Amino acid sequence: MDVFLDLFSTQGRANRAWYIWHIILDDLAIFTAVILLFVLGIATGSLLVVVPGIGVLVAGIWAAVCVTIKRLHDLDRPSWHWWLLMVPFYNLYLGFVLLFSKGTEGPNEFGRDPLAGARSLPGSP
Repeated sequence: MDVFLDLFSTQGRANRAWYIWHIILDDLAIFTAVILLFVLGIATGSLLVVVPGIGVLVAGIWAAVCVTIKRLHDLDRPSWHWWLLMVPFYNLYLGFVLLFSKGTEGPNEFGRDPLAGARSLPGSP
């Protein structure tokens, strides 16, 4: 249950792999659920099916925002940098930074290093 609730929190950090997988899987699950619920709502003519679709869409958008903010935290950037994703052309640069830049090593002001346990394993560089 903590992993599920962690999707909706902006506290902490997210490494590159965690960020990429959550964005892909979240978007895929949300897209599928929303399409199914809207198609069912249109087919049945019932608003009771469309309303949960809107709820899933809002929850999915919030989860994606939270994961992106955690990735920004891993890069030692504040949460408000999320709004820079709305700036044309700069959003392309920031998107590449989120996907390809290595996070800060060790703890920073946003929490502990998400890869700290992986680096301390025997045989890891």
